[in-house]
Amino acid sequence: MYFSTPKPLAMPNPIANIVTLRASALTYFTLMSIVPILAMGFGIAKGFGVEKYMENQLLENFEGQQEILSQVISFSNNLLKNTGGGLIAGIGVVVLFYSVLKVFNHIERSFNDIWQIRTSRPYARKFADYLSIMLIAPVLLIAASGINVFVATHLTSLAAKIELISYVAPLIMFLLKLAPYIIVWVAFTLLYIVMPNTKVNILSGIIAGIVAGSAFMITQWVYIDFQIGMSKYNAIYGSFAAIPLFLAWLRISWLIVLFGAEISFSHQNQNLHEFEAETKTMSNKSSKALSVLVLNRIIGRFTGGEPPFTSQELSKELKLPIRLIQILLNKLVECNILSMSYTSEPKTPAFQPAQNIDKFTVSYVFNTLDNSGANIQLTNPTLDKVNEIYEAFVDSIDKLDENLMVKDI
Repeated sequence: MYFSTPKPLAMPNPIANIVTLRASALTYFTLMSIVPILAMGFGIAKGFGVEKYMENQLLENFEGQQEILSQVISFSNNLLKNTGGGLIAGIGVVVLFYSVLKVFNHIERSFNDIWQIRTSRPYARKFADYLSIMLIAPVLLIAASGINVFVATHLTSLAAKIELISYVAPLIMFLLKLAPYIIVWVAFTLLYIVMPNTKVNILSGIIAGIVAGSAFMITQWVYIDFQIGMSKYNAIYGSFAAIPLFLAWLRISWLIVLFGAEISFSHQNQNLHEFEAETKTMSNKSSKALSVLVLNRIIGRFTGGEPPFTSQELSKELKLPIRLIQILLNKLVECNILSMSYTSEPKTPAFQPAQNIDKFTVSYVFNTLDNSGANIQLTNPTLDKVNEIYEAFVDSIDKLDENLMVKDI
């Protein structure tokens, strides 16, 4: 084992920095795209003839943001009206789709950063997945709210006619009151399972969805109470007072969403975090040695005719943090030592040698890793001499008996 003292599970600083940075970026992109996103939703709702109902539901569910939301809805409706026909309409629809897809793409990239996934899903899959979300989300919102109204209005009359229903009516009403929370939990859970370009366990997604969804609802309550307390400033500043509050709420909401993604990642890999804190200060020697170890295991499966390793399988076999395994694999792929392919399971990349395995000596792997990235070109006699010495070291290492092939270790 390359590390010493185990540390308690905690979010590493680089990941925390990524979360806060991505939350700020998503806040910006949401502000830029909120009108096209709502316009898309209202366009779909209009096809079902329930756009007014959707508007009322948004105003009801986002209590505390009515002033901002009313203006945004007005802008969205104007955008839909302006895409009425002709060439301008076609351009407008393209811009509309592009804006919405751009937001989803940034959400996926944020989740992939947390999961240490370098590759996004193919563009065809992106379009299909994102379009499905855009089409289904408004329908689910309307359907869920419609079921609530239907059950609530008919429950009293049914309870009067059927005695059995009168006993369960309080439970049903309680569940109806929980409906907004359940809808948020389901939405967050689906987000954590679908968005990352990797396989997420359903249980991990559910736990993260419930925790983050509950935090989101609590934030909503605090925001509403705080806005009521700020009503005196509304009298002075008018609608402008709502804008900074809305921006703060939006950024906090994205922080909650991304920390929920971290929860799903941590839960799924809870047994593989023991030495994760040390990975950010890992020496170059350990990094290269672990890279050879990973390559050795992958070559072993390759020569044995077995299915290629996934990152999760390597993490479990070597008992190393999944994030460290992802970093090592990404580097080996970047150096063209490994290639990535997808298994029969969706969103589960596997890794196999990208070259003839007889080329892979320990020295070759070390040298390839050392030379990855940009080389600084500088005219300097001393630097030229240092480079000559370095090349001589590499040549001498190549000739050592200890320079075994990776497959023979």
